[in-house]
Amino acid sequence: MPQGFMRVTGWLLLIAVLLIPSAASAEEGARPEGIGQTVADTYDFAHWDQIEEIHFTFNVLRGDKHTKRSWRWRPKEDFVSYSEYPGAPIAYNRGDLDQKSHEDVIKTDHRFINDSYWLLFPYQLVWSDPTITDEGESGLPIGEGTGRKLIVQYPDDGGYTPGDAYDIYLNNAGTIVQWDFRKGGGDTGRAMTWEADVQLGPIKVCTDHYNADKSFRLWFDGLSVTTVDGEKFKIE
Repeated sequence: MPQGFMRVTGWLLLIAVLLIPSAASAEEGARPEGIGQTVADTYDFAHWDQIEEIHFTFNVLRGDKHTKRSWRWRPKEDFVSYSEYPGAPIAYNRGDLDQKSHEDVIKTDHRFINDSYWLLFPYQLVWSDPTITDEGESGLPIGEGTGRKLIVQYPDDGGYTPGDAYDIYLNNAGTIVQWDFRKGGGDTGRAMTWEADVQLGPIKVCTDHYNADKSFRLWFDGLSVTTVDGEKFKIE
């Protein structure tokens, strides 16, 4: 897990706090060893250490309100730059953050955690080490069809919103097709699709998400990475 990377759950942390290869299924209630790693590897997690720098723009459209935030992150240094803060860009090293850090920097970091969590959620299955339970084949929360359901549960302490859970649904290729976020592990979920997987140099990311009636969309553009070898890959 990258140094200083804190867990944030929810649909969107700071936008009105709207919120933020398939193996044989284990017996119900069991915790399959390494299933989080398997999902992360489907998104080329093994190549994450090749990433020197990543750029991405986080977009949300709800009704006629479009919110966007653009980021540059150098994970090996844990250096973050946010280019759209009112007045001037903000740049900081996450390893230097503490309770004495400027309020604007703390607020920016909360946003960064939320936005990067959406982009790199499969990797969080390794980085943040949640409890993962394999429920086997289950009906999708949005539309028709089924998927392999994994319950991703965080502990009741730690992070900004303890006890949160994600029900994720995998297709036969092992990639996520939908998830259902349950705040505090409650019974009521907020389902979103996972669409438009793209290969961004050595890693794979999902770039588009909708709710059931498509009144809410969350997506990424302006994607690029630079590898430790100096290669650059870009997706608009």
